[in-house]
Amino acid sequence: MIKTLFEITAQDIKKLKRNLNDIEPDLRKQFVKDIKSVGREAAKPIKKAIREVRPLSGMINHLGATAWNEGKPVDSTTIRSKLRAGGRSLNASLVSVRLNSAAVNIMDMAGRSGAYVGQGKRRSGTTPVVRRTASGDLIAYARRTPPEAGKKFIANLNAAAGIVKRGASRIAWPSVEKDLPNFEKRIDNIIDAYYRIAKRKFD
Repeated sequence: MIKTLFEITAQDIKKLKRNLNDIEPDLRKQFVKDIKSVGREAAKPIKKAIREVRPLSGMINHLGATAWNEGKPVDSTTIRSKLRAGGRSLNASLVSVRLNSAAVNIMDMAGRSGAYVGQGKRRSGTTPVVRRTASGDLIAYARRTPPEAGKKFIANLNAAAGIVKRGASRIAWPSVEKDLPNFEKRIDNIIDAYYRIAKRKFD
């Protein structure tokens, strides 16, 4: 092993990609594909967990962009392999799974940071809502969003997701957390293999 996963920095990966590109551009592309393949495997339990979620009734019975069945399918994900270092750290994630549904993102993350909630759109104290009447007409109105309502909404989301402790995510992270050591090992092996290819060329 040339470097362990926890010793590899963002700068190391950038250099590796440059070296692979210098050897053969398709080699660099294949490296990215191999990393993303691990992300696709990680997305499978996340998709399964999302399909098993029972959303709050208020997330279903409206026609807004954040309705449960509006826009992207609830289990739609995008696998990204864009190197990003966080803050001053040289360490960075190589692959990420993005949830594409606005409603699922709300269900998964709303209020999990502990940030203040219930201020409404642009801190106006109200939230725009669009509903369909029994006759089929669409009506739009502004719903008051006081802090108490926001806190109750977050509590309802936590209850629906079976939250028993604070964490960064209600659905995605818990569904994949137990498999993370395996995914990390697979990424480690991929990096190791491509390091060896680059090493033979540039050492």
